[in-house]
Amino acid sequence: MRTEDLHSLTGAYALHALPDDERTAFERHLEQCAACERETSEFAAATARLGLAATLVPGPAMRDRVLHRVSAVRQVPPGGGAAGKARRVVPRGRGLGRWALAACLAAAAGLGGTAVWQYERAQDAGERAVQAEQR
Repeated sequence: MRTEDLHSLTGAYALHALPDDERTAFERHLEQCAACERETSEFAAATARLGLAATLVPGPAMRDRVLHRVSAVRQVPPGGGAAGKARRVVPRGRGLGRWALAACLAAAAGLGGTAVWQYERAQDAGERAVQAEQR
């Protein structure tokens, strides 16, 4: 594992979310890197404070709902690549927003073009008026 990769694992390590092999590699790195040690301790302190801030205990049905929904989500392997290309899912109602945005952009472009055309016509009329006065 590259050193750059190890530096990015501080948050996951503080949350105890690393697999055994990555945890072992990170702990070896942690012995030699003061910056990662400081960041890991800061993450651990922040997660402890966040844990204390949550005073609401979820009901037992919440666990079942979460586990059911998690099982329906396809996980993307780390590193991306061809295997990591997941199909992007657009939530309902979001497609309408994109069409509305496209329509607004088209209208703005049309109105902008009309404004430029009218400005050019006004400039031409002004030049013709000047020429008419000179005659």
